[in-house]
Amino acid sequence: MTARKVIQICLLLTATAPASVVYPQDASTRNETLRPDPHNASIAGRVALPSGFSAESNVKITLSNSQNMLTRLYSDKHGEFKFTNLSAGTYYVQVSGDPTLYEPVTQEARLYRGQEMNLTVQLRKKDEPVNRSPGPGVVSVVELDQPVPAAARKEYERATKLIGKGQLESAIERLKQALAIYPDYLGARNDLGAQYLKLKRFDEAAEEFRTVVEKHPRYFNSRFNLGLVSIERKKYSDAISQFTQAIAIDSARPAAHFWLGIALFQTYNLSGAEREMAKALITGGRAYAAAHYYLAQVQLKKGARAEAVRALNAYLEEAPKGEHAEEAKLLLKQLESAR
Repeated sequence: MTARKVIQICLLLTATAPASVVYPQDASTRNETLRPDPHNASIAGRVALPSGFSAESNVKITLSNSQNMLTRLYSDKHGEFKFTNLSAGTYYVQVSGDPTLYEPVTQEARLYRGQEMNLTVQLRKKDEPVNRSPGPGVVSVVELDQPVPAAARKEYERATKLIGKGQLESAIERLKQALAIYPDYLGARNDLGAQYLKLKRFDEAAEEFRTVVEKHPRYFNSRFNLGLVSIERKKYSDAISQFTQAIAIDSARPAAHFWLGIALFQTYNLSGAEREMAKALITGGRAYAAAHYYLAQVQLKKGARAEAVRALNAYLEEAPKGEHAEEAKLLLKQLESAR
C-alpha cells in the first residue's frame, strides 16, 4: 500500500471512536470593516522586504483559521495592515508578494481576548524555479543549477521518460548510469531514491536520500523524502524530525506541512497536527483538500463533532470525487445520525 493509503486506514479506524457530541455555536471572525470592539483581539502587522525595509507596495494579506480562509486585504503603501474584532484563538497570516520574486510566507498568531498583536512578516526571495509535485507525494525535481555533463543529463532524461511509462526498474538502471557519470547529480540521486520508495525498497531509498543530505544538508527534496520513508516504516518521531528540518529549509512547501501533520497525529499531538494541516491548506489550496479530511479526524479525537462535520463538508466541496470522498460521506452520515 502507498504511504497515503496506510495513513488513510489508520485514521479511519480512529474516526469511529466514541466521542461526546459537541455542537459549539458558529463564531464568525470579522475584519476591520466593523467598528472595533475593545473586548476582541486584533493583529497590527508590517510586511518587510528581505533587506528588512518596509514593503513600499500593496501586498496581499490573507487571514485564516484552522478551518477556513476568513478574509483578505492589501497592505498600505508603507507595508502596514490590520485585522480587528478577532475572537481569541489561533490564526494564520499569509503574505503574498510578487510571485515572480518572493515565496508566500505564513505566520501563526495566537490571540487572547482583548490582545493587540504586533506582527512583522518578512518576505523571502524565490529560489531558482523547479518543477514541483502538486500533491502530497514524493518530491522529484530536475536541478537547474548543477554543471551536469551532457551524457549524464541524457541518461536522466531517458529515465524520466521511463518513469512516465511506469517502467521503474528500467528507469533505475538509467539513473544509475547518470550517477556513474556524475555522482553528485542531485536530481538523479533523489529520483533514484524516489523510485526505490515507490517499489517499497525502503533501505535503498533511505540510503540514496541520506547520501544527498550528508553532502547537501539544505537540499529540501531528499530531506522531505526521508520523512516519507519514516512514514512508511511507521517511525513517526523520525518523520517529525525530517519534515521539521525540511520546513526549516523551505516553509512554503505544503507537502511538508501535510505530512508533518500526519506524523504528529500518529503521535497524538493533536494541536500540532491541526496547525500543520491548516498550513498545508493555506499554502497549497485546493490541491491539498485532503487536509480537510484529516482535520476532521483531529476534531473527532478532540470530541468536536461539529467541527469535524464542517471539515468533512469542506473536503467534499473542494474534492467531491477525491480519494477520501466515499469515506467522508459515510462518516458524515454517521455523525448526522448521532445527533
